[in-house]
Amino acid sequence: ATMSASVTPDLLWMLTRANNSFLVKRDGGRTQFCKEQFNLKNQNSFKFSGIANSKGCDLQPTENGAILTIKSQKGKTKPAQLCKVTKMARGAERFDNDFTKVAKCIKNTVGGYYRPDLTKHALARWTKLHKSIKKAKSKGAAAAKK
Repeated sequence: ATMSASVTPDLLWMLTRANNSFLVKRDGGRTQFCKEQFNLKNQNSFKFSGIANSKGCDLQPTENGAILTIKSQKGKTKPAQLCKVTKMARGAERFDNDFTKVAKCIKNTVGGYYRPDLTKHALARWTKLHKSIKKAKSKGAAAAKK
């Protein structure tokens, strides 16, 4: 979902906000979620839209950490260069100590120069991802001991 150079973000949002393939409607259409890439809160709103905004960031879990992906400005005309990927993970044994390092990287990348309005949401998503990875590891370790 790349943005054409001739279409403004506002026009693109007006065209895609009610109907797109990533939209998930609940409660008879009153609650709307979006499963698109570069949407940190999975909300169907202009601020978080990965389709309409030329700048966006995404945080995906991995086994040992997370992958921070941001849209590149070069990607407007070169789809192969749309994303800049930053892998933020260490060895599994050092993962607990790396929470603050990853949070600092997210804060410096997203908030420092890219989209300061998304910093709080990216850090909140990282906190949730970190907790879920820790729970999955503890369940796996408990199952291995039995």
